[in-house]
Amino acid sequence: MSKSTFYVGIDVGQEELWAAIENKKARMFQHNKNGIKQMVTWIEKYSDSAHLHLCMEATGVYSYSLAIHLSVDPDIDISIVNPAQIASFAKAQLRRTKTDSVDAQVILNFVSTQKPQLWTLEPASLRKLYHLVTLADALKGNISSWNNRSHSSKYIDDLPKEVSKSQKAVIRSLTNQLTKIEESIQQMCQQNKQLRQQIDLLCSIPGVAHHSAVRILAYGKTTLMTHSKKELTAHAGLAPSHKLSGISVRGRSSIAKMGNKKLRKALFMPSLVAIVHNPIIKKQYKNLLDKGKPKMLALVACMRKLLIMAQAILLKNIPFNLNYA
Repeated sequence: MSKSTFYVGIDVGQEELWAAIENKKARMFQHNKNGIKQMVTWIEKYSDSAHLHLCMEATGVYSYSLAIHLSVDPDIDISIVNPAQIASFAKAQLRRTKTDSVDAQVILNFVSTQKPQLWTLEPASLRKLYHLVTLADALKGNISSWNNRSHSSKYIDDLPKEVSKSQKAVIRSLTNQLTKIEESIQQMCQQNKQLRQQIDLLCSIPGVAHHSAVRILAYGKTTLMTHSKKELTAHAGLAPSHKLSGISVRGRSSIAKMGNKKLRKALFMPSLVAIVHNPIIKKQYKNLLDKGKPKMLALVACMRKLLIMAQAILLKNIPFNLNYA
């Protein structure tokens, strides 16, 4: 006989955790190892040995760290939900008060009625790759900002030498750090057999080079392997958003953008290359233009096609084959 499910809503903060369970007042715990242990003990006290399903909002490192701590228990299922879903759910319930304890109760009502998808911990290699790639891209952004600042400074006649010297030193330091991180990424991708195979598979797609393949893997994580085509498209923020209602509302359609913008950005440049060198993407792009679609709409459709193509190749574990496609 299967166990019943005991639902828990958790509002995650930097220093506090508010947990809500059925027929009990929400309780606060410290967000540290001891506090997490106390929270689990309190939940198990009322769960009557039922299987636990804990739900929380996606709050970056705070919810992610908590989920990792909780995932070691096989009797605990975890869901990490987009905060926009919880906010919309609270509005649907006509909630007028917003406090940590009320938010925990809203999350409890959400998980018990909506049964959201379960979260799974990514392999250690993917987590490490994600952190390295995120840092590398952040460093590139900083270097670009400082290069722009340095370029602008050339037009200031009375700029102190110390400013120019400091700017060059900062750019040099950031560039050195970026070089080291990129070397670590390259080394990791070579040493890890699974990552190396997956990158080689993605690089077999015309338009996808090593740099883009690494970022698609790092930002896509396990969603590339576990989500359906529709879910993956929504996760990347590439799902269409239409604004049509009755005879008066005729809004301009666009992509939702309510998704992983880093994954979406990682697909942009490969798609630009693919519309020239990938026969399948090139054909789709041309067909959309022939139908009078705007170039950006056609490009977004190609990004979506490229993402689904990458998912299929990873799932089938076979390189790109034009005839098979």
